[in-house]
Amino acid sequence: MTERLYWLDPYMQQFTATVIACTAHNGQPAVILDRTAFYPTGGGQPCDRGTLNGIPVLEAVERESDGAILHILAYPLEAREVEGRIDWERRFDHMQQHTGQHILSQAFLRITGAQTVSFHMGEERVTIDLDRIGFPPAAIEAVEELANQVVMENREVRTWFAETEETKELSMRRPPKRGGRIRIVEIADFDRNACGGTHVRHTGEVGPIKIVKLERQGDVTRVSFLCGWRALRDYARKHHLLRESAGSLSVGEAMLPEAIRTLQAELKETRKALGTLQELYLELALPSLEQRVQPAPFGEILVHLWPQLPSGLLPLLARRLKEGHPRLVILASGGADGLLIVACGPGVPMDAREVLQRLLRRLGREGGGGRPDYAQAPLPQADLSALHRALSEAFRSWSASDGIS
Repeated sequence: MTERLYWLDPYMQQFTATVIACTAHNGQPAVILDRTAFYPTGGGQPCDRGTLNGIPVLEAVERESDGAILHILAYPLEAREVEGRIDWERRFDHMQQHTGQHILSQAFLRITGAQTVSFHMGEERVTIDLDRIGFPPAAIEAVEELANQVVMENREVRTWFAETEETKELSMRRPPKRGGRIRIVEIADFDRNACGGTHVRHTGEVGPIKIVKLERQGDVTRVSFLCGWRALRDYARKHHLLRESAGSLSVGEAMLPEAIRTLQAELKETRKALGTLQELYLELALPSLEQRVQPAPFGEILVHLWPQLPSGLLPLLARRLKEGHPRLVILASGGADGLLIVACGPGVPMDAREVLQRLLRRLGREGGGGRPDYAQAPLPQADLSALHRALSEAFRSWSASDGIS
């Protein structure tokens, strides 16, 4: 059995060991050592990374069959004696997050009565799942305040091993899931729980604990949170966004919410006014467009290009122009939000999607879609002269025959 140095001293950054077996894992070379400071993935905590004799350790995993710790390597290791080095920044981050999780889970239990049923530490976020839903904001604030109070009190974090029978005499946050020798992690006068992860020695090392998101997942609540350097980096990023947003609106940071509400109200009124203007434009444009309708063997055809027009108007125009007529309508607009629309009125023996694709091929483009009677494709920053030529050629072709070339 490999001696687990990370349990003896989670602050150990380098160690020596002897290779007792060379093997492979998912096609990668791997070794088993007589002793290791590499924590293997498990219990919701990712593994340590680092090097063995300078060779990158990509992953550390515990083999289910016998509990051996496999060190997955970037390339084979030749030596028998090795020097291991732990990626300390990654290790300490995991220690902060995992100890912070113990603190937060106990804080939730004390304030809300909610028990933690699972824990996951990702590269960016850490989550716990709670066995309850519907937490009021005041309760979340109280949980976060209690957790950070425990951090600032710099309480001792102690670990030891106990047999299953002994744990029955202890006040544990959750009963151990397995029997035998159990590793206990205790935060002085606050939390005691079975855990095999790596932890700091005092809660002050955890740094700030910040809850960033709550999501309902069926009958549980998933809480995303950050501790230590992760929380500080998140604060710095959000503070930068806050200053940048306030500066762009020329208001103080405290006035930003009110400035946003004012902008939202103005935007709502602007959209109403725009809707009114669009309706007015439709009523003015439709008679002029009707005059451009030309006869075709299958009924009628209308082709028109605007150098620039809000793309939201084109679908409205196309639908109005095809209603009740055996008419092929092709409309396009240029500009940043350019759009190409093909609409077939009743009785037109064509599929709008096929017509659209043939037009796009003439333009050297692809994409778009729709229904047999209506199809569209974006044309951002289209070459207007090429678009005009393609539409003109299509108009001449479709006006002269009932086919599509």
